Amino acid sequence: MPAQEYNVGCYLLDRLVEIGCGHLFGVPGDYNLRFLDDVTAQKDLEWVGCANELNAAYAADGYARCRRIAAVLTTYGVGELSAVNGIAGAYAERNPVIHIVGGPSTEAEHGHKMMHHTLGDGLFQHFSLMSENISCMTARLTVENALTEIDRVIRGVMYHKKPGYILMPMDVAVAPAFPPTVRLAPRMAEFSQDALDAFKVAAEEKIKSSKRTSALVGYLCDRFLCHKEAQALVDDAHIPFAHMLLGKGTLNEQSPNYLGCYFGSSCPDSVRRPVEDADVCVMLGVKFHDFGTGYFSQKIHLDHMIDIQPFESTINGRVYPQLPMKDAILAVHEIVMKYCDNWPKNESKPPRFPAPEDEKFSMRHFWNEVQDNLTEGDIIVVDQGTSSSAGAGLVLPRNGKCIVQCLWGSIGFSLPAAFGAQLAEPHRRVILSVGDGSAQMTIQELGSFLRHGLRPIVFLVNNDGYVIERVIHGWNEAYNDIATWNWCALAKAMSATENQADTATVKEVGVIARMMKETQKERSALMFREVMLGRHELPIVSLAWKPN
Repeated sequence: MPAQEYNVGCYLLDRLVEIGCGHLFGVPGDYNLRFLDDVTAQKDLEWVGCANELNAAYAADGYARCRRIAAVLTTYGVGELSAVNGIAGAYAERNPVIHIVGGPSTEAEHGHKMMHHTLGDGLFQHFSLMSENISCMTARLTVENALTEIDRVIRGVMYHKKPGYILMPMDVAVAPAFPPTVRLAPRMAEFSQDALDAFKVAAEEKIKSSKRTSALVGYLCDRFLCHKEAQALVDDAHIPFAHMLLGKGTLNEQSPNYLGCYFGSSCPDSVRRPVEDADVCVMLGVKFHDFGTGYFSQKIHLDHMIDIQPFESTINGRVYPQLPMKDAILAVHEIVMKYCDNWPKNESKPPRFPAPEDEKFSMRHFWNEVQDNLTEGDIIVVDQGTSSSAGAGLVLPRNGKCIVQCLWGSIGFSLPAAFGAQLAEPHRRVILSVGDGSAQMTIQELGSFLRHGLRPIVFLVNNDGYVIERVIHGWNEAYNDIATWNWCALAKAMSATENQADTATVKEVGVIARMMKETQKERSALMFREVMLGRHELPIVSLAWKPN
């Protein structure tokens, strides 16, 4: 039962609700069970029990990409270490997830007792130290510091857009506390008027002589909530723009200025040349990484960049610090409006997927049918591999969103992430594409969709193993093979309730298209489709995959 008196745990929960967390993902354990009584008593926060801690962390990551904040609860040691991979992915790709760990009592720690879930050496800091490298803020709560530390971590997470770690001993969780008296004041980015003025001078000097200007949009533009300012920039000045795969969907891909997805030398010339040949390329929150650039094959000259990052911008090698992204974008917007009438308008359209070569159902049929039947607001979730390669070639509908973990690249991420995204956005259609190899990592969380009555579309791409690994190395090697599963029967078995999952195996042209049309507005069940493809079908979009 919840405590009769307001306590530290209640304070933490109130702060989570305040910043927009409507759900808390996790797995119960004896060190967090008492705190969970207060969680279930919190009327504005729903407990979401997951199949395991790794999946809970993935789900929280997917939730954060939609709601801009998420939280996950694990128990000490065994639970938190299971979640570490998912938290590391959120750290790498800048998603604000608060990791709460229920820990042994302070009396046990001070007495150096040999407690379960410890390493048996009487020391209790091993795991929090491990999390320091994948957290922007960490805290080990005591009765004396708890409220201050909770606020510090949350403000840091919201500022850096990275995970934070809170270790809450079980006795501290129930220690009496006062409710918050004021709302948390967000930590503001440092701003220098001198830096902005100098940036404007340098930017105008570069822009006024430009005859061809483009923009490249990355994930940090999305994470730092500058998509509205960036959209206005490219729309008002008619600037051709491309997305990086990590950042895809940040701006409206139905815009006449949209070029497509840029991934270095292997992307189509209609995308590559406007970006690489521009006199000025405005970089909006872009970070180059191997998979997103065809293994660093991008050819954008540094002297042509106006590189805008969350807290600073760079022109001609000179860094302008203490300059928040939003202010820099607004400054560039003001400047380009003086000169944009002289620039050519974009006349190309985003490249389409290649047409099928024959009538036999193939990857080309599958992705063309998906593309042709997307509708406004769809959330597309793709796993690392052939699905993420195809995701690069999709043109998203208006207000569409793409969730892909192509920097951290942990296969299996997408299924729990789609679960988190669907909980965050229950009224939007979530479409998941996950390979059979990836799905075997995290398929347990399909049961959570059914448990919560969610109705996404799940495409299980069955191409008989790790096809993307075959492309990289080992075309027919046994290490790229996996066990053969009866996927449709498995999806049905994830719930004891009848008719929660509509399952079918797809081998024919047109089946995907019909199902996509029929589910644009309503779905009576979770739609699970096993899509049968050849084990040697190459990715539909070439991201120049190769070994290190």
